[in-house]
Amino acid sequence: MSCGADTDRAIREAGLRRTSPRAAVAEALRHSGGHRTADEVHATLEADAGRPVMARSTVYRALEALEAAGLVQAVRSPQSEMRFEWVADRADHHHLTCEGCGSESEVALTSVRALQRELATSYGFDVAVRHLALRGRCADCRASAAGAGE
Repeated sequence: MSCGADTDRAIREAGLRRTSPRAAVAEALRHSGGHRTADEVHATLEADAGRPVMARSTVYRALEALEAAGLVQAVRSPQSEMRFEWVADRADHHHLTCEGCGSESEVALTSVRALQRELATSYGFDVAVRHLALRGRCADCRASAAGAGE
């Protein structure tokens, strides 16, 4: 099955009507890897000579629909623009984002399962953690700050 057919199937299985803009945005995001802003997705679509240019507002509406359906995860940060990532064919994943240099690392955190168990036991709350983004400072930025006497 082709990648486009897989994306179309994921859109339909999520309960969304497959539209050309949704499919184009999903494909662009799916193949870009990592987190992308709506403007970056729009620029990717514009660079693709095989697709007609779509309005930026159409990209935003498609991203909102894909996020609401659970196919796309949005990462909201006060320090930067909202970024989106295709998560439909991925297992739970987590990120460490450096507030100094902006680097981002994907990590496997087994402690998330322990947190889920603790919340269920202590509060009777069943939490589903599919995507967790933790912010802090990477080793290089901490070392630079220490070297600068901060």
